[in-house]
Amino acid sequence: MIYYYIAIALFIFTLYILFLYLLKIKIEKFEKKIINKFKEKNNQVASIFEVTKNYLIKHDDIFNEILNLKKIDFNENNFYTKIIEKANTYKKIHNELNFIFRVCNKNPKINKDYKFLYMRELIVDISYELWENLVIYKKIVKIFNNLIKIKKLTIIWIFIPIRKIETI
Repeated sequence: MIYYYIAIALFIFTLYILFLYLLKIKIEKFEKKIINKFKEKNNQVASIFEVTKNYLIKHDDIFNEILNLKKIDFNENNFYTKIIEKANTYKKIHNELNFIFRVCNKNPKINKDYKFLYMRELIVDISYELWENLVIYKKIVKIFNNLIKIKKLTIIWIFIPIRKIETI
């Protein structure tokens, strides 16, 4: 009879660990999706650069910082770079894009250019999608980390080395 309870406990622990591994894989895929959205947004900077070239007076000075940040982002692009490591660069790029849009909004000629309006709307849509994905990502990571806390209360943590995931 005791073997029956031990078998049930082992089966439950096995399912729990399998669930944790599958959830971790899902989180990693979601991280890649978020990074791709960030890249998609950052790739629009070149289009904004070209569209605003004829309208802004100190064009190179305005875009200098964001182009440097794009170089940093490009150098960080390898397979092993995690989202938490790239988040700081993406935050700076987002702030620079906001600065560029504030500068451009003060120029009435740019606000009439349909190419600029389209690019701005495209970046805003990508940012909105990105924000929704980040909210979902944070919820999933919070659930995962709580499940890791439960795992650490049992003896499973000795045998299965699954660690918490840092959030953005």
